[in-house]
Amino acid sequence: MKKKMKKHKRLAIFNGGMKFYALAVVAMAALTACTNDGAGEVMNHETAEVRMTFSPYEVEPMMRAAVGDYATRLDVWIYEGDTEVQAIHQQSTDEGFASLSVRLDKRKTYTVYACAHKAAGAATLSNGVVSWPDDKVTHSFFYSQSFSPATTTTLNCTMERIVGNFRLEITDAVPEGAVRLVVDMGESPTRWNVAGYGENAVSRVSSFTPVVGSSPTLSVFLLAGSEEEKRDVTVTAYDASDAVVQQRVFSDVPIRAGYRSTYRGAFFTEAVGSMSFTVNDWMDYETVEF
Repeated sequence: MKKKMKKHKRLAIFNGGMKFYALAVVAMAALTACTNDGAGEVMNHETAEVRMTFSPYEVEPMMRAAVGDYATRLDVWIYEGDTEVQAIHQQSTDEGFASLSVRLDKRKTYTVYACAHKAAGAATLSNGVVSWPDDKVTHSFFYSQSFSPATTTTLNCTMERIVGNFRLEITDAVPEGAVRLVVDMGESPTRWNVAGYGENAVSRVSSFTPVVGSSPTLSVFLLAGSEEEKRDVTVTAYDASDAVVQQRVFSDVPIRAGYRSTYRGAFFTEAVGSMSFTVNDWMDYETVEF
C-alpha cells in the first residue's frame, strides 16, 4: 500500500476559553509475541509486543473523559505491505479505551493507520480508503506511520484533524412552524484516502430538528485538505409542509482541515448587520456576524 508521508504538527484547540489538545499515540515495544498469518508461532527473540496508548499530546494532566470529547470510537489497522495484520475497533465505553497491545514480528516493517471519530459505528479501511457508516463524516482525526519493532521502541505520534467545520450560531428564537433546518454544503468527500485526501464526493445535506423558541447552533464537519477552499453554504428553514420559512446563503465560506468557520446572527428576523473575517478558535477563522 502506497502512502504519502507528511510532517505532523501539534494542534492546539481553543474553544470558549477552554484549552484542549489533539490526540497522540505512544507505542512502546517490549520483547514477546506471535504471528497471525496461520504460519505458526515464531521464536520470542524474533518478535516484539507493541503497546499503543492514545492520550492527550501535551504532558499536562488531562482526564480520560477529555479524550472522549474528541472521539467516541477509535479504529486502528496494522499492515505489513498491502496485507492487514490486525484491526482493532474500540468505543469510549470500553474498558481501557485508547490503549492496546499487539504482537508483531521484529523482522518485519509495519504501517499503523488510526482514525478517531464520532460516527455511529466503526470505520473500515479497504484499498487504502477509510470510510464511515452511511458515509457520514463526523469530527475525525487520522494518523499513520511506518515502523519496525526491531529498531523502534517508542513512537511519539500526533493525530491530526482531517475535517473542517462550518458552525452556524442562530441568535434569534426559532418561530412556530419551523420544524426543520437544512444545511446544504454542496459536494464534499465522504471517505478518506490514507495518502492524505478525501474521496467519493457527494452532495452534503445535513438536516436538524430545532426546538421552537430556542436559539440553536448547527455544526457540520467536512473532509478537507490542508489548503483553504471556499464554498457557498445554503441554510433553509422549512415548515411541516416543506414550505420555506427562511433561507440564507453564506458566500465564500472557507473550509480547511483543522479550521472552523463560525457564523453568528439573527437567522429568522431581518436585521441590518455587517460581516467581517478574522481568525477564530480551532486554529481557525473568526466569527462572521450577519
